[in-house]
Amino acid sequence: MREAITPLLDPLAELSRQAAAYDWAANEALTLDPRYRERQLPLLNNRARAPLGPEIGAAEYWPPIRSAVIPIDSRRLAADPGVTAFVDDLRRSDVASLVWWPGLALRADRMHATLVGGLEKGAEVPAQLTQRIAVRVRGPWIGRFNTGRIYLPVQAADVESATALAQLRLRTHADHRPLLAGYLQLTDDVTGDSYRQLRDIVATHQSSIAVHLSLSELCLMDTMDDLVLRSQLAARIRLRND
Repeated sequence: MREAITPLLDPLAELSRQAAAYDWAANEALTLDPRYRERQLPLLNNRARAPLGPEIGAAEYWPPIRSAVIPIDSRRLAADPGVTAFVDDLRRSDVASLVWWPGLALRADRMHATLVGGLEKGAEVPAQLTQRIAVRVRGPWIGRFNTGRIYLPVQAADVESATALAQLRLRTHADHRPLLAGYLQLTDDVTGDSYRQLRDIVATHQSSIAVHLSLSELCLMDTMDDLVLRSQLAARIRLRND
């Protein structure tokens, strides 16, 4: 069980161990990787999304993928002084013109960290869990994979929470990996002064943000794209919250 809960209790340490972060020192620019360009960049527009259905647009897929996710309260994040300082620094920087800001509003009610991705049809997922679960949302992180997305790592607030989340992963045969909530998306490569400013902003705010969230539920989401812009809530997994 230790192997299962360690990435949940300290995602930043686990990501560091995996050398998964973007290597700022080895590069002079942040270059969007091919997967991001193919599966996320085409989604960065304000068009209305149709309900789930077989007619697909750019970077959408059919059938939809079902995942068990940890919902993140975007209003709580927006009210947190640490998150506010990070966003304000980003808005004042040269990077601001390369951030897809409308995404904050468009994804406000569907921000999440994926606990179990790609659930098989008929996978046994409980309707409720008897444990209490709380998490802490940490400061900005950018990786070597899906480079172009600014994530907020999500850590279990205590061993009880980590154990409950790990048990659900074990039940569904999911990988034990750090939790990441996609927060902002970049629209182009970041170079020059913008690159140096983004590097410094990430370094400044990564360890200073820790937003505590007590969860009332986990969710099953069906989505046709990697940003869950065209998606629907399939079910709720109720949690103990007394």
